[in-house]
Amino acid sequence: MPTNHERVAVALDLLTQGLAPFAEQRLQAVHQDRWTAAASASFRDDRNRLTEDGQGLRWDAHALLTVMWDQWNAAFRTDLGHAERSLVSELREFRNRWAHQKDFDFDDTYRILDSVRRLLAAARSPLLPRIQEQKRDLIESYVAEEVNSQLKQASFRRGRWWVIAIYALCCGAIIYNMIDTGPASLFFVSTVLLVFIYLIYQQYRLDPPVLYGPHECPRCRKIIYRRDCPYCA
Repeated sequence: MPTNHERVAVALDLLTQGLAPFAEQRLQAVHQDRWTAAASASFRDDRNRLTEDGQGLRWDAHALLTVMWDQWNAAFRTDLGHAERSLVSELREFRNRWAHQKDFDFDDTYRILDSVRRLLAAARSPLLPRIQEQKRDLIESYVAEEVNSQLKQASFRRGRWWVIAIYALCCGAIIYNMIDTGPASLFFVSTVLLVFIYLIYQQYRLDPPVLYGPHECPRCRKIIYRRDCPYCA
């Protein structure tokens, strides 16, 4: 199962592939033959992004979103609205987090995929079905993980009550067979009763285990025995 960081990488790649043709078309319409120079003015590094023939640019998500932000009023505001401009700003922040190897939870990952989907839809990109498929896969994985977790906890709770019931029956059976009128019998009965009360109390307050057996961490791919990976902490 891919990690959230890997899902974000796929989403940014689909954004680049799906939105670059639209961006080039709008830049060419406004700047004509000078569109590559106008776009290159937005680049913050010294990399030469021109293609070998000098007629195009080698795009990545960072370059694409930066150019769209800088050239918004000149080239994009007539086809895209304020909502899309906000998406560009948001995705720039998420892309920077991704580049710095920050973690993404489900909510952030879903938001990124949905923002990419909205931009591709606004640009009428043919890659729209692929990002929709990524969204569905993320939701299915999340729901499956949550359901499995709930089932395991429910199974643990059922098992706990069975143990408590067995303790109670054993306690009752032992006390029943030990009862007589002697003072020693009362002492042993009291001792057994207190021991079983303590065991039942400990079982009742027992938290669900964090150990569900060996499984693969979705981030580092190492085998772990706890819900939280100690290698990724």
